[in-house]
Amino acid sequence: MAIAITLKEYLDKNNTHYDFINHRTTVTALDSSRAAHLPAKQVSKAVILENDNGEYLMASLPANSRLSLTEVNHITGQHYKLVSEEKLLELFPDCTIGAIPAMGNPYHMKMLVDDSLLAAEDVYIESGDHQNLLKFEHHEYASLVAKMSHGNIRGANLGAPRIWERTGRDWSI
Repeated sequence: MAIAITLKEYLDKNNTHYDFINHRTTVTALDSSRAAHLPAKQVSKAVILENDNGEYLMASLPANSRLSLTEVNHITGQHYKLVSEEKLLELFPDCTIGAIPAMGNPYHMKMLVDDSLLAAEDVYIESGDHQNLLKFEHHEYASLVAKMSHGNIRGANLGAPRIWERTGRDWSI
């Protein structure tokens, strides 16, 4: 699979231009950014959350960042928790587990986008498998997420040496 069917149909329906970035098989979005030699701060990962009412939310943030549930809960005014892997298989049946595209609309899911992705020149998302990313130029990505909520939902850097955290610098890999 190069792209999840649900995602492809949505992008085609909206006449959205994207490019494929093929890379070796990886397990996480951070690994995908490294394998494709892309800045991790431009590779978006999806974290799926559920609130106390059973409503789902897709949090989209850079691959090199942890999600701050505190910030998500503050922005939304609700209490969210992570969704189980079994539920992910149910919600995203055309995606490989761990390769969920960071695009809520095709899956009829509310989305919360980290502000840093809205400022990125290009944004890359998982295609639904562990071998491909989709590249969107800034204007295409901004158009796709224009009606989504956004805010600073990043926590600490993921997999970063302590010097990154002390200096506050985002070193590109």
